[in-house]
Amino acid sequence: MIKINDSGFYLGYKKYEENSGIIFILSKKNGLIKSFTKFSKKNTKSFMILDEIDFTWKSKQLGGLGYVNIDLKKSNYFESHYLHTLIKSSAGELCLNFLPLWQSNVLTYNDITNLKKVTNDKPKTMILKYVWWEVFFLKNNGYGLNLNKCAVTGSKDDIYYLSPKSGNSVSYSEGKKFHNKLFVIPECLKSSSINFNYSDFQEALKITGYFLNKNFESNLAKLVFRNQLIEKIISFEK
Repeated sequence: MIKINDSGFYLGYKKYEENSGIIFILSKKNGLIKSFTKFSKKNTKSFMILDEIDFTWKSKQLGGLGYVNIDLKKSNYFESHYLHTLIKSSAGELCLNFLPLWQSNVLTYNDITNLKKVTNDKPKTMILKYVWWEVFFLKNNGYGLNLNKCAVTGSKDDIYYLSPKSGNSVSYSEGKKFHNKLFVIPECLKSSSINFNYSDFQEALKITGYFLNKNFESNLAKLVFRNQLIEKIISFEK
């Protein structure tokens, strides 16, 4: 019998039988875990996406579903408002859908930890941090975008376009003749300032969404929380 004690973030739950189901956890040491658990309907309502938990997982073989017992370590219930809840839910949704099982991903885990700290920030600050969380999520999983220098000249000046094919950026002078085939890089992906309009964040999420779809071969329409977050960002402009 294999036994693992670890901590992590609660990602979700699917009912399997009357008093059991399948739980999804982003664990600190073991990456994404999918496991059976004894969990009543009443108990599931006390957990929110990215709640901090401790757990013990047992199975006859590593990589099997096994069974897990979890304890709530810290709930987000009393520290979240709607925008922050959407941000956490979207991040958890991406981890659940795109991370491989049982592969440690310390960088993404740490980025989740930092993202959870934006709860008291202003809306633009929270959204900007989430946009960069998606950029780092791509990078941590082998699909980094080159946003620092022109792939043609090596210069860091006048970066303007991003190639949807390679993920490399190019300067305005080098890319203007191919502008119909390139993304225009939003200002929020070139600066850490928060003085951007909300349409700039939307354009940034279109770009990260494109690369999520391309690299993970996913239908982004199925990402319910991410789409709700984008709708919320759009509503700020109205």
